Amino acid sequence: MIVPPKEFFQFCAKHVSLLRELELRASGTDLSGAEINHIVKVHASDAEEQPTFIAERLKELRILIPSDQSAQYFLMAEPVRAILRYLLEEAKPVSSEIVQSYVNKLQKLARNLRDAMAAENSTLAELALTDITQLLRNLHDALSATHVSVLAEVARFKTDKRPSSIREKYQRIIWWMQQYIAPMIDIIRIDAAMQATFTELESILETATTDALLVSIDAAERNLRLVRLTRRHALNVFDQSEKEISPLYRSLARSSNLAAGAAWALDLLRLGPFDQWAQTTVVGVFSLRKQEAFSDRAISGAVERILHNPPAPPPSINLERGSRKPAALEYRRWLNALPDQTIEALPIDDLLMWLTIQYPELETAHILKGFSTLFLDRRFQACFSADRPIQTYETRQHFIRAHPVQLRGRN
Repeated sequence: MIVPPKEFFQFCAKHVSLLRELELRASGTDLSGAEINHIVKVHASDAEEQPTFIAERLKELRILIPSDQSAQYFLMAEPVRAILRYLLEEAKPVSSEIVQSYVNKLQKLARNLRDAMAAENSTLAELALTDITQLLRNLHDALSATHVSVLAEVARFKTDKRPSSIREKYQRIIWWMQQYIAPMIDIIRIDAAMQATFTELESILETATTDALLVSIDAAERNLRLVRLTRRHALNVFDQSEKEISPLYRSLARSSNLAAGAAWALDLLRLGPFDQWAQTTVVGVFSLRKQEAFSDRAISGAVERILHNPPAPPPSINLERGSRKPAALEYRRWLNALPDQTIEALPIDDLLMWLTIQYPELETAHILKGFSTLFLDRRFQACFSADRPIQTYETRQHFIRAHPVQLRGRN
């Protein structure tokens, strides 16, 4: 049965407090019919609607759905719970296992899209693009929910006035660090699976945008934008979350250590004689100072200077005159002589291809520097071949994709 949207939202707007109470009381679990009737009676403020009618409307509009065939226990529909969490900013965090499953699914869909494009199967390519869009949006929403949850937990910690021990607060922060923040940072770091998957997916989608006969260019470009948006969002979410949680973690860890040390000292003082405790545990600071020892500030300063400026042997300088010329000088001489050497090879149909063949031992930066030198030299006339497809050029370090450039001499 299709629920009329207008009736659904009108009912929700009229009974916000009731929906809120149902979500809090259920907390994701089921409620019995008696519990539902009791909650409805408490929140039935409109004299025109009887509690029985409101309870039936909750079921007719599928806000409450039966959890079994007996229809004695009901669950709040997950879309309704999601709307309430979104409006009230009470999102639930997502574990690293769920994010990892999204990443694994993206890897599989990326391979499916690549295989479909290789086989020139437009139907499978379109299905893969659709699934990629949905999965990227789910991942983006999951990251947003985790960010909101972390901010809410930090705000709750700072504003909670209930009496609670340092150990309890420390355990809550430890739980968040171990369950959500630390594992997620391992997933999103530069050399981890998420970034590698996004890079591979970007490459495949960029290739898809050049094949208008196989897939929709608009769909491929939308997915490409969504991939980049999700990548930036993931990095920003867990960077901000780590900045919010880490100060609390360090502060509570220090307080917990101090509390544990104080408890151990009090127990030792209570169980043993005071004279023995003072002789074995207490440091004789005053007696040391009477013997003209260094102050605490001077000792701390000396230790910090050693830690931050460790001693190192002086650098050894080779004063012998060598016959080998510096690499920078050799490179500069090659760059200055390159235009004269190129004149003999004119005309050049593909300048970048000619450079990579003539100088395969050079690094990518040197090849591109030589390319720009010839391109801007007034003795030559260079133009892009826009009618020719993009070519791939291999250097010693990288693959470069670009349109061919023709080089001619000026008359």
